[in-house]
Amino acid sequence: PAPYPCDTALPEKEPLQFEVQLKGAPDEIVQLVHNIKQVGEQFLYHWKTFPIVLPSPVNAVETSGPLTSSADIPYITVSGGEGSSTLARRCGSRPASLRDLFVTPSFDELDAVAIDTSGEPRRLTAKQLEALRERGEFEVPSLNFPGQVHRWRLSALLQRGALNTHDTLLSDLALALRFIIVTAKARLVSHFFSVTKAVSSLITGFIKLLDIILGVPSVQAHNLEGKLREERSRYLVAELVCRPEYEDSLEVLCLFVRRQLRRAATEKFEVEREASHPPVPIPYLFYTPKGCEVDLRLFSKDIMRKALPTLMNILERETRGWFLHFRERLISDLRQKKRPDDEIEKEVNEAVMKEYLERVYSGILSNAELKELGESISQLLVEQAQAVVLMHRAVENVQQKLTKAKESLKQRLKKTHPVRSRIGPWLRDRLRSAEESFIEECKWSAHEEALILCNNQHLNQTVYFLNRDLTFMKEREPVLKKELRNDKTPTRIFQWKTHIWFPRNWVVRRSFQGHSEIIPTVLSSTATSITTPRSDPSQPVFLVEKEIIRTTTTRWPVWRWINYCHRTWSWTWNAMFFFGVVIPWCSPVSIRALLCVNPFTPDLELSQVNGTLFPRQSSSTPTMISTLRSLARHISKATTQFESKPDTGFIGKGMTRQMNKTWNYIGKGVFGTLGIVVIFPTLCLLTTILSLAIASTAFIWMPAITLGLQIGMGLIWDIDSPVQERNKYFIVLEALIWDVIVQGLLQPIAAIFISCIVCPLLSLIVITFGALRYILRLAWDSFVFHVVIKKRGRIPASDSVIVKRIEGPGLNNNYFYQIRPEQALAAFEAKLELDELAAYQHQMEQKIMQPQKDFSQFVSACFGPFSATLARVGAYKSLEREAHDLLTSLQEKLERRRRDLHTGLSTSLRSKLKLNTIDLKIAIQQGALMLERFYPAHVLWRLAMSEQEFWESKALTVNDWPGLAALLYSDVFSLDFLTPLSDNDTSFRLEASPQVDLGRYSELVRGAAGLDLLGPVYAPRANIQVHSPFLDVSSFNPRYRPPHTKARDTNSGISTLQTTLGSHGWQKRCPWKRPDHSYSGEKLVIPLPIPHPAQIAIIIHNRDSDSPILCDSDICRHILRALEEGSEDSGGVARYRGGGEGESSDSLRSSVSSCSAASSACKGGSSAAVGVSEPWADWTSGKRTSVRVDLASPEDITLDSDSTRVVFSAYGTTV
Repeated sequence: PAPYPCDTALPEKEPLQFEVQLKGAPDEIVQLVHNIKQVGEQFLYHWKTFPIVLPSPVNAVETSGPLTSSADIPYITVSGGEGSSTLARRCGSRPASLRDLFVTPSFDELDAVAIDTSGEPRRLTAKQLEALRERGEFEVPSLNFPGQVHRWRLSALLQRGALNTHDTLLSDLALALRFIIVTAKARLVSHFFSVTKAVSSLITGFIKLLDIILGVPSVQAHNLEGKLREERSRYLVAELVCRPEYEDSLEVLCLFVRRQLRRAATEKFEVEREASHPPVPIPYLFYTPKGCEVDLRLFSKDIMRKALPTLMNILERETRGWFLHFRERLISDLRQKKRPDDEIEKEVNEAVMKEYLERVYSGILSNAELKELGESISQLLVEQAQAVVLMHRAVENVQQKLTKAKESLKQRLKKTHPVRSRIGPWLRDRLRSAEESFIEECKWSAHEEALILCNNQHLNQTVYFLNRDLTFMKEREPVLKKELRNDKTPTRIFQWKTHIWFPRNWVVRRSFQGHSEIIPTVLSSTATSITTPRSDPSQPVFLVEKEIIRTTTTRWPVWRWINYCHRTWSWTWNAMFFFGVVIPWCSPVSIRALLCVNPFTPDLELSQVNGTLFPRQSSSTPTMISTLRSLARHISKATTQFESKPDTGFIGKGMTRQMNKTWNYIGKGVFGTLGIVVIFPTLCLLTTILSLAIASTAFIWMPAITLGLQIGMGLIWDIDSPVQERNKYFIVLEALIWDVIVQGLLQPIAAIFISCIVCPLLSLIVITFGALRYILRLAWDSFVFHVVIKKRGRIPASDSVIVKRIEGPGLNNNYFYQIRPEQALAAFEAKLELDELAAYQHQMEQKIMQPQKDFSQFVSACFGPFSATLARVGAYKSLEREAHDLLTSLQEKLERRRRDLHTGLSTSLRSKLKLNTIDLKIAIQQGALMLERFYPAHVLWRLAMSEQEFWESKALTVNDWPGLAALLYSDVFSLDFLTPLSDNDTSFRLEASPQVDLGRYSELVRGAAGLDLLGPVYAPRANIQVHSPFLDVSSFNPRYRPPHTKARDTNSGISTLQTTLGSHGWQKRCPWKRPDHSYSGEKLVIPLPIPHPAQIAIIIHNRDSDSPILCDSDICRHILRALEEGSEDSGGVARYRGGGEGESSDSLRSSVSSCSAASSACKGGSSAAVGVSEPWADWTSGKRTSVRVDLASPEDITLDSDSTRVVFSAYGTTV
């Protein structure tokens, strides 16, 4: 094909002419410029003529003779079954305006419906009268829209209907019954505003009073969930046995951990760095007691890091090229079997996911890169993903079973209890009780379902761990939970510090290499230069304790009075020390400051050289005599300074000298000395006597102060509150007024009054009112019906006060327009021509701009090395002007053609256009045939992409013409156009204008009669929602933990006092509603919490050894985590080289790499440059704006988008 018809002139090129003026330039420059000018005129050009001839219309008429056969019409299949080989432009012309293809019908037919054939108002028929008697409404068949009706409803003043009246009676009975079985019962027994709540509040109030007066024990089971998870993980692997060939590696690992624990106790070093380099051997292969092999090589971070890019590519690649065909074929097959839509949706989604998983598993097993990671690594990855998918499916199956049980119970309750089922709280309470019973009965169903599914797939390793997990949950967890709940800690610990009066009694401790000892306290007058603790591990650290610390807790009864005694004792001795020692002896107004000659240093500091105490120079305190000396020196210095200055002042030193002497000798000297000598001793004596008197009577007034504080904590602010979440203000008032009086005394009186008097009275009133309304309503309806409606009723032509049309053609928006396939094909043909014009426009624009591109490339090639750039002047400016003119002309011609090709349909109208099933298949099939004949010769070759790229951009396989036809139909109309009309849809015919001739398209439709109408895979989907298949890459990682699992790690338990007083954290805006605890399968953790092989090795060692390694310490956890992160051997066991020097081979660079997924796979022994585009960067998602990069566990690295800080934690690095 060519861009121009054969009889159209092609564009003509003309060389560019350059005007060069080089007056006065050297000959060499002139010669060079002329050479460049000759070369430029040889290669550069502009369009001398550029004819713009648009492609002929698709249905252009080339011959004036009539069409003699169907073979003269393009796309039509003749008797031989073979369509026209080319898209001949010799058929009948398209309608003059595509806007005439779709003419919206008029719904205004009420006047015609309301009169009969003789022009008289139409009377109501017997059927309509019966409908009025039953429902208060009647239907009138539509004249212009067969199958549609106009529904009218009478005002309730005239007629309500026997059925509606009966329904109202049932609602009144339900309301009356609600007051008895719901409201009255809830006022007696419920969690909100009831007698039981009053008893609970009364007990709570008394407990608060008892707690604020004496102190009720408050303890809690700390981190109960975390301890249970640890025991659960250990139980899963408790019976594993290391393979004989790896027993030496297990011993090396345990010796390394033990040596690092000893070093951590005696040295200062970075635990993670020491444990991760050099690599320590970790056994990954174990045996079960029955001899089954357990392969845990997927716990190796190095293997997973290398496998992740390949897994991401496989997951993304296997979603392309099959989903649409597979989905539509399944829907079509199930539709032929007359299956309901909900079953079709479920089965299709399951089949799509199964097909996707099979493709992914096949791709993993056949991938060469994964096979290079180790023997059977591909099989391990497949089995891990299968286990995760099957466990999720097990939880979904149990949830579906629960949903079906609740729905069945709901329908049964509505059938057996027609009145009570109308009471929402009663129905919800029954469903909630049924759900709680189901959860209790089926709490192990997820495990059992997962075991069945995994057994069917022969996942022996997963089955073993599932059995162990189920055994632990059934047998071990209840016992452990009971034991751990008995191991309780106090909710709050109080420390009472009493100052040691004499420095010789201070306690000095010497800490060196993890050992701490008390050394004799030595007072020295010689200061040392080092007073702060040194970071050098080879030097000891000295610490001094100046206070005696006593501890009390909330564990024991009467702990508040224990606190009172300790507080009184501690504060009394501290007050005596402050007023009896510090002020009289160490303060600036003490006796020592009055009697001593030289300044003194009352405070001591600790030497880090030898642990002695020496005076702290910063605490130097002046005495009276030293102050007098300082005053004398100041006066002498001021006088000398005055005399040393030159006499250059305004008055002169003769007069100012006397003033200066008066101020210094009399003002400062005489009065200052008198102030120091007279006032200072008096102040010192008074302060000393007063402080000694206060100190000597501290044992009298301090208990009174602490007693007042004890009373104030109950009345105003509870400083010693045992639970931080509890209210701390006005505890006594809250307990007395709110808990005891309001909720404990007034609430039961009000609740009993409402339950025994108000509710029965209201129920009686409602029943009486409902019965009277029912009887009177029936009587009134019967009277109006026989007196008014039956004699004078007729079909209305408009709405009024007494009658209103509630349903009918065009009244609501829930309807569709049914068009003919001929109309759809005509609009589709216009879309083909628009696509050809768009491709032609792009092709011509590139052709018009070609001289400018050649000019720019020429300048860049010739003058780019000399840093010259293109200037938009001269010849290039004329090229731009010519191109602009040509583009404008092209755009104008295209717009004129496009205006004739638009259908003029609004967005809302296009979404309502539909076809029935047969017509839709015909339209898609014939549209595909039109595309196959038209697109390659008129559109595809004009595009700037290859045919393969075109089909990939449409997410279709090559030559998928039915799929492309469906996409184009969705562009012309809407995506809903591909969903055919069902029997339940309300539809109206949308015909074309009578002037429009659709004969040629009718031939197209008739030509499709010989085709297999059930063949296209693009079957209608109706309301079936089929999701695209997806598998999270975290399914291959056995160490992945869901975010909600990690969030529960910080659970600190609930105290006994908090449980007694009630926890209100769940109460929200509606405290009278019960909290909803729906089933989520939380008993089954996915994936199973299997510990790392390094921890398994320690567990095996502790099981078989007489000297176990303590794994509960933080330092041991850090070492094991460093071993997990630092392991680089992919074969199961690495060689231990000994030593602990050098940098970690798994360190993170300070700069973040942005390499692609294909090149980002990290090699063993190299650093990991982690970038935000790497495939493992989306393993976990947080609530905040961050990118999570998994390098073996979700805690390793968190990259915040709005921060550049780096924080090192015990388990990884947060960037």
